[in-house]
Amino acid sequence: MTAPSMLAMLAGREPDDLALEDDTHLVSWAELDRRTHAIGRGLLAAGASPGDHVGLVCTNRTEFVEVMLACFRAGLKMTPIKTNWTPAEITHVLDDAGSTVVVTDVAAARDAAGGRPVIWIGDDFDAWVDAQDSTPFPAGGTGYRIPYTSGTTGRPKGVERTADSQSTFEQWWTSSSLGAQGLGLPRDGKHLVVAQLFHGAPLAFCLGALAHGAPLRILGRWDAEASVEVFNDGVTATIMVPTMFRQLLGLPDHRKAALDHSRLVTVLHGGEPCPVPLKQRMIEWWGPIFTEYYGFTEGGMTMCDSAEWLARPGTVGTPIGDLTIQIVDDDGQVLGPGEPGTVYFRRPEGRYFRYINAEDKTDNAYNDAGFFSVGDVGYLDEDGYLYLSGRSSEVIVAAGVNIYPAEIEDVLFAVDGVADACAVGGPDPDRGEQVVVYLAVVDGYTPEEVTAAIDDACGQHLAGYKRPRRYIIRPTIARDPTGKVLRTQLRDELWPEPSPT
Repeated sequence: MTAPSMLAMLAGREPDDLALEDDTHLVSWAELDRRTHAIGRGLLAAGASPGDHVGLVCTNRTEFVEVMLACFRAGLKMTPIKTNWTPAEITHVLDDAGSTVVVTDVAAARDAAGGRPVIWIGDDFDAWVDAQDSTPFPAGGTGYRIPYTSGTTGRPKGVERTADSQSTFEQWWTSSSLGAQGLGLPRDGKHLVVAQLFHGAPLAFCLGALAHGAPLRILGRWDAEASVEVFNDGVTATIMVPTMFRQLLGLPDHRKAALDHSRLVTVLHGGEPCPVPLKQRMIEWWGPIFTEYYGFTEGGMTMCDSAEWLARPGTVGTPIGDLTIQIVDDDGQVLGPGEPGTVYFRRPEGRYFRYINAEDKTDNAYNDAGFFSVGDVGYLDEDGYLYLSGRSSEVIVAAGVNIYPAEIEDVLFAVDGVADACAVGGPDPDRGEQVVVYLAVVDGYTPEEVTAAIDDACGQHLAGYKRPRRYIIRPTIARDPTGKVLRTQLRDELWPEPSPT
């Protein structure tokens, strides 16, 4: 098989079929094949050697995928880095990972590169690609991704997973395709990329869809209003976060009616807990096509389809593969069904990841039984379905009693007029902490009527100690580019000193 059709062959497509599309580019499978070889050769010519690390700081565009696949084929490790980070934050990752080359379209990354060669993705990038040697790499490239944690609880940590470093490009492609099939991602129609590609789970899922043969339609930035026409252009699957659901549901009725969801087969969602009322509204609108996942950078995942969720509203499902879950209290005791505690996971092979340059943090992530935790709090039901309450650092402790923000937010999002909301712990002179709600109100509603409606709803559904004591009205609730609420930032605004947890 000649080089221009190798990726097409792996994906079961014709060389001239569409592989990638963004707001300005169309890339065929043959072009994707040629360009990934050329970019890989260009990275080596720029100073990288097989086994070296490349830092990729790139907005949503076809070149992001091209550079990533080029690294894999050239035997290079790589890390997608958040595009909204400061030069200092980017420099930390480049130094920690030992990056030899930086590929970017972000000025802050160019500033952070120091003496490293920078390949700029701009007007001249295509000419640079065309000038490179595009001789195909032999099969068996062993490049892989080293994701970095979000850094919400300290400096980001690089996660190196044993299986990643032991897979060839072709093995990775095949396993990614099988994973996409297991998730119910179709190969017919376009897979819409609405999240920022540097975000781990959406990146892994969309690459799986690509490996399965589905062309990727990459949005440069998410906009609910503008997405209507994009959804109508042959989209059959996508991956979203709950914030996007809220924005779509907030569209005027005529725009919602204009969105043709009849071709959608699967909508994956995760990244943060989805309030029960919000998901119920989406299922009523688009049907039972939603698959919820809960995953973490270190690897591992739970999942549930719409039927499972409707039978157990609020669950994030059961573990997939050979993952085992335990719920553990502060004393290390395993808890029973319905008892909230720290969520721990284990694989049969034991330790399967490490934090690079941080063996002490690797050791601290595992307990004596070989289970690891990323600090999330939740519980299992009698059938082994997991429910999340939040992170241990997010739990509100009032008079010694734990209050979980997710429980409060389920009530908040069922109230008409709530555009967005976040419950955090604020200082209380008598009880230590109290529930404080940051609230964004839908146009046409007043804060007074919405907070009154929330108080009524909380009075019906929450015990007194769980009810909001204070509301802070904001035009929008602070979220990062992946859609996750910046809960720690909001919490810290309330404390004259760093928050106690």
